[in-house]
Amino acid sequence: MSIHKSVFVTGGTGNIGSAIVRELITHGYQVKVLCRNATSADKAEQLGAIAVTGSLTGPQPWLSELASCDAFIHTACTFDDKMGEVDATLMQAVADHALTRTTPLILVYTAGCWAYGSHDAVITETTPKHSVADFQWMLDNIAWLSDKENIDLRVVSPVNVVCEEEHYLPPILSWEIERCGHPVLPTDEAQTWSLVERQNLAELYRLVLERGKSGEEYIGSAEHRAPLARLLRQLSEQPIVCEQAAQWVQIYGSWTEGYALQQVFSSDKAIRELGWQPRLFLPPSV
Repeated sequence: MSIHKSVFVTGGTGNIGSAIVRELITHGYQVKVLCRNATSADKAEQLGAIAVTGSLTGPQPWLSELASCDAFIHTACTFDDKMGEVDATLMQAVADHALTRTTPLILVYTAGCWAYGSHDAVITETTPKHSVADFQWMLDNIAWLSDKENIDLRVVSPVNVVCEEEHYLPPILSWEIERCGHPVLPTDEAQTWSLVERQNLAELYRLVLERGKSGEEYIGSAEHRAPLARLLRQLSEQPIVCEQAAQWVQIYGSWTEGYALQQVFSSDKAIRELGWQPRLFLPPSV
């Protein structure tokens, strides 16, 4: 068991973050969760965490809460046009706080699959990155943090995250069925995405905290080539409309360019170095 027993989590009531909080508490950690409002605080407390009121955009009032924590797991993002700027300001504040510590702050930073861009070959942590423009700030902030004093930086790069309760369907595909009344895909019916179930991903975050090495990145992917068309047909008998990438950009924003990327990921490093066990969840016929 790790000695890093007190952890501060941003995004701890979100899709990924709540799974991480649940995983950590199950394994005996004390967890503090940054909460924007009373509703979020209630969710955090129901998970068994300590709610800390505050926001990403105003970190100064809650930074003192990090003093009693061994680690900081960052999964939150404002998902607006200032998300990169907000994140950079937040990381600056966390790095400044770390200078006051007697021991380094373990900072587990969340990147993502879209930072890699399209590749013909299987993607590993050493593959060159060509980020979707909207998320280049992740790479910039990781680079900035990498040599900061008293910061023990570790990076988790999840692929598309799904959950069992939603039949393992990526959220945007569910949104589109609801919006259109039929399934759609950004490119064609042969398209695959790498997927990971959120609780399985939460196990990876814990292992990165317990066994990860400073300065290292770990990709979280389980179903490396999930066949989207066959997955959609399990939920809808309507014909699939393809080539919707451009329309998604118009409806949801330019960040959705990531969904049209050609990507297949490997988690061999996390398996080999951390003992993570990716869980397959799609039967061969799906």
